[in-house]
Amino acid sequence: MQTTHLTDKVIPLFSTPVFVEVGKNMPDVIPQIKDLEYHNYSNRHKGGEQTTNMNILDTLPELTEWLSPFVKEYVYDVMGCDTKNDIDIPCSWVNRHKFQDKSHEHNHRNCLYSGIVYLECEPNGGDLIFTNHKFEMISPDRTHYNIYNSMKWTIRPEKGMVVMFPSDLFHFVTENVSSEIRYSLAFNMMLRGKFGNPSSFINL
Repeated sequence: MQTTHLTDKVIPLFSTPVFVEVGKNMPDVIPQIKDLEYHNYSNRHKGGEQTTNMNILDTLPELTEWLSPFVKEYVYDVMGCDTKNDIDIPCSWVNRHKFQDKSHEHNHRNCLYSGIVYLECEPNGGDLIFTNHKFEMISPDRTHYNIYNSMKWTIRPEKGMVVMFPSDLFHFVTENVSSEIRYSLAFNMMLRGKFGNPSSFINL
């Protein structure tokens, strides 16, 4: 249990931790992923494409090894999960966004945390927007926005950036208005092993 110190004027209570870091020396997997098989993500016009292989990290061992420290830092250090439980990535895929492609608002189900690695992107290749779905009975006018009162939060991707977040957090990607194809790798995370107490126990 965490207690409050008198010096804490504002407490971001029950926050939604989003991990953002630009990693160095990311392996170049672009030649490999360009030749993969892709399909339209949905029937939506300009919704982008994704690989038919939904376990793409299994075919990219160097990238998996590079990504692993970031995943462990988020799950074990930031989120405080016990290291007795292994981190599993049950699915991973590459998103390909051509000119004017974008993704609709969504979240990820059947997992605890989700992540994105930006493999190739331009500054105007599409922003990542997180949205706050907490209901506000009254929504006053704001003089400014910050992490406490925002209903949307924008992250501008760059090559090598790793973003991770709780899977229930809604997000979407704005339109790619660059002339370059944007490649990102998305993945979901789950914990494996035994956790809980006798009345709420699970073994995954």
